Amino acid sequence: MLAGPGAKYDWTINGKAYNPDDGLPIKQVQRVRLRFVNNSRMFHPMHLHGHTFQVRGQNGQGPRKDTVIVLPGKTVEVDFDATNPGQWLSHCHNVYHGEAGMMTAVSYVE
Repeated sequence: MLAGPGAKYDWTINGKAYNPDDGLPIKQVQRVRLRFVNNSRMFHPMHLHGHTFQVRGQNGQGPRKDTVIVLPGKTVEVDFDATNPGQWLSHCHNVYHGEAGMMTAVSYVE
């Protein structure tokens, strides 16, 4: 969930500002779904490093991208294959949103 009152510049994912030790654990070779829920009044271009994802459309299919714009009050779901082990950032490409906490680590676990 993407949130943060625009006037305070405190931006979060899942209710938390970025902490490299508290990310999203995933396993190699699994198909992963990320759901971006924008509860703010601002646009958020959400980016995932190290992977491309498929934007889920009405028929379950959509374009492949590494960044998707999540409009105010909207939800976007994307799927990606966990085939590039490591620790990768997912963050808002509005630089000051990322700097204010709107990022998380996607971390491969055993």
